[in-house]
Amino acid sequence: MSLGSRIKICLAFLIAAAAFPASAGTVARFQDDDLALYSETGDARVLRRSDLTPLLRGKPDWSVTADIAALGKAEKKSWHLVDADCLPPTFERCLFFLAETGRPGVSLREYDTKAGSFVPNGFALPPGPTQAIWYDDSRILIAANTGPGSLTSAGVPRLLKLWTRGQPAYAATTILAAPLDARGIRPFFSLSGGGLFHAAEVTTASGDFELYHFGWAQNFRRSQLPTDARLLDFFQGRAIAVLGDSGWMTSDGRHPPGSLVAYPMAPLLGPASQTLTELAYTPPAGFRIIAAKAGRDTLYVHLRGASGDRLVSLRKGAPNWPAANIALPSAGPLELVAASDLADVALVVSGSEFHIVGRGRTRTITP
Repeated sequence: MSLGSRIKICLAFLIAAAAFPASAGTVARFQDDDLALYSETGDARVLRRSDLTPLLRGKPDWSVTADIAALGKAEKKSWHLVDADCLPPTFERCLFFLAETGRPGVSLREYDTKAGSFVPNGFALPPGPTQAIWYDDSRILIAANTGPGSLTSAGVPRLLKLWTRGQPAYAATTILAAPLDARGIRPFFSLSGGGLFHAAEVTTASGDFELYHFGWAQNFRRSQLPTDARLLDFFQGRAIAVLGDSGWMTSDGRHPPGSLVAYPMAPLLGPASQTLTELAYTPPAGFRIIAAKAGRDTLYVHLRGASGDRLVSLRKGAPNWPAANIALPSAGPLELVAASDLADVALVVSGSEFHIVGRGRTRTITP
């Protein structure tokens, strides 16, 4: 059985939490029973991993996955890790997004954590406006500079391509094209107990957002989501989005501006292509939603207001989604970095401290 087939079979056991830098030089993702965390201290730039059990005790057992500084030194580069996406279920093959000091854009390189080196003839692109996500064990989705016509008039990617390992990047198959005057295209990927979902968000010349959902056969479907709404994550088989200033008028009434809404993917990708919306959460007056990340049974939501930041947990309910504030031991701005679909916890940075929230008390960990 191929790895691609095993990935489809093992959906209920996998985690692929979206990641972004929590602060300069920090990237984190949950990987099944582990947390992968990148940090920079002085000249040290290291991607490490710890089992969840000691993490939940507040005492991580870090082991080095990749020494980014050493990899850069070997190629006479001063690299910093901007993001890392490792392929389940083994998480041995990773897409590294590497920024070089003093140069714009990021380089894409495929890394083998078992071998401790870059993959020979693996996925690789020079510095540029590159975005990429895994599609299966031999293909990735890319939005990048892959040759003439691949960038907008503003120099950002306009084509979403399906690229097979060993194939020249320019020969990758285009599966979605944005207009030449678009402001960009952004791919999404979610693999969890709720299912496998891909999406692409096109920012139009007017600043509107066009969201396309699709499956393995690239059966693109547009939801009825308003054009000023943004997709944030997928939770228990549903797309999670935050509404813009226009709100959303549905058959059940108007959802308020700035609210969090959900709609199940099965009816949308099915023959009838239905958008069955649910109002998940409306933030208190004076607060707006910054991010939302999905655990197994909990959707973690980051709010920001004039009085500071808040972290809220949501549970799927009918007709309402129960919400509760999560207390953190340190005050100040926070970043919701990643959430685990397996352990139902999240990693939060508050001030200069790292916290694991969910499943009882908040634990402060040392990165």
